[in-house]
Amino acid sequence: MRVLHWITMQLRTVRPWLVFGVVFLAIAATGRFAEESYSANMTNVSATLSNSRLSFKGGLAAGNTVGSSQIKIATSGYPSVATTQLQNSDTVIIGEGGSMASHTITEIVDADDFTIGTVLATGDADTGDDVISSQSSEINVDFTTVTAVADGKFQVLLPAETTSNIAKDGIPDSGFFDFTYQLDTTATKALVTCPANTGNYAFNETDANATASAVTLSGLYYHVYECGYSGAGGVGTTINDFKIVNVINPAPKSGHAAGTADTYKPIIRQLNNTGTVIDQTTVSIGVIEAVRVTATVAPQITFSIAGIAASTADRCGITTDATTTETSVPFGELSIAAFLQAAQEFTVSTNAADGYAVTAIENDQLSRNNATCTTDGSSNTDCLIDSAGDDNLMSHTNPDDWSSTAKPGFGYTLENVDAAYVNAMEFEFDGTQGSCGGGVDCYKQFADAQDSQSVERMFSSNDVASAETVYVCYQANISATQAAGNYENYITYTATANF
Repeated sequence: MRVLHWITMQLRTVRPWLVFGVVFLAIAATGRFAEESYSANMTNVSATLSNSRLSFKGGLAAGNTVGSSQIKIATSGYPSVATTQLQNSDTVIIGEGGSMASHTITEIVDADDFTIGTVLATGDADTGDDVISSQSSEINVDFTTVTAVADGKFQVLLPAETTSNIAKDGIPDSGFFDFTYQLDTTATKALVTCPANTGNYAFNETDANATASAVTLSGLYYHVYECGYSGAGGVGTTINDFKIVNVINPAPKSGHAAGTADTYKPIIRQLNNTGTVIDQTTVSIGVIEAVRVTATVAPQITFSIAGIAASTADRCGITTDATTTETSVPFGELSIAAFLQAAQEFTVSTNAADGYAVTAIENDQLSRNNATCTTDGSSNTDCLIDSAGDDNLMSHTNPDDWSSTAKPGFGYTLENVDAAYVNAMEFEFDGTQGSCGGGVDCYKQFADAQDSQSVERMFSSNDVASAETVYVCYQANISATQAAGNYENYITYTATANF
């Protein structure tokens, strides 16, 4: 009962229209059977499958183990002998009898291997255990009448297994449509939706019916789906949307060739109120593997730095004093009484699923004559130190307010250009991170390689990014005792994608 319950639950909803499958429209053709008498063929007949994929009905190969998520299928002896009839996210049941468990396919590995999101349970890993993935469909039938038949019925017949219990057990059948297992065997009307009333045809859902393996024609069995109507009927009346739901598509026929549709011949017929067939037409539909489309997207990241001109307002809450380029920040002549400020624009794009991070480190503090600025550099007049901030709490890990020109040195701050970006800013110019009070003067030191400090992350994202932009703003001033000369250092920025 466990497998039947699972199958019933899976078939309550018809699968959505197939994206990459091939949907076969019916082609009207003449079909005559010796034991039936009828006058004509209906015209403009079509039968359309909402999902033209083949169902999968195979078995486990030798070598599968309990607790494994890697599944190897048998390549002979079953209707389905290749993973071409499966795809990622399909539901598959594996095992035998009442122990069959439901799994979700996570990856098609090759022609006879796939992986599942769970693992094989005890009793479900034996050679020859069933591997089943059902594809269910809605079949929509349209046609035009050729005979006026009063108070009759229309039927759609689908090819069925000869053994009745197999034909309606909810397990795909090789070469036949399965009827769909019903816990309540009287609940067959849900399998048929009758057309809307039109012309002299008034359809009544109480006259809708579906029966498994109910008709035999020329030695072949058929499921029967029917809609009765009241009214005089008519000639040339278009009947649309006779729908059959929750039909289980066939597993491959014997000798099936991948990429070639297995074709089936449903029958559409009109009967009078005594059950005599008046008109009958045979159509053709096909089921086939979905087309698996694969592509590889190479990991990519782009990172650019652009200069910003002097006198540019609203960059990290300041108006810039110096014009920067993509490779230089030339402050020019520093002042004792005022800050000089400059900015650059950083832009990052990446297709990395886990985003990116941008880090920075300076080779040393600003110095002249290639001097080495050990520790904080304050004992060396050849060093323009990294600022300690207003509260003497600024470091490469802790930002601090820095608005007092009595606190000389060099530092930087950040601004996220667009709040819609998913940037995770380590701090911003107007933030309250670290020792900052929420004004517009929150700054930080660069990590110092000469002082053996580790690179410090500036900003990052946890998702793919398209041209996410951040302003990096620099600030510097000097004390009255700063030695005259030319000072410089180098800052290395690194953007790393997280794949």
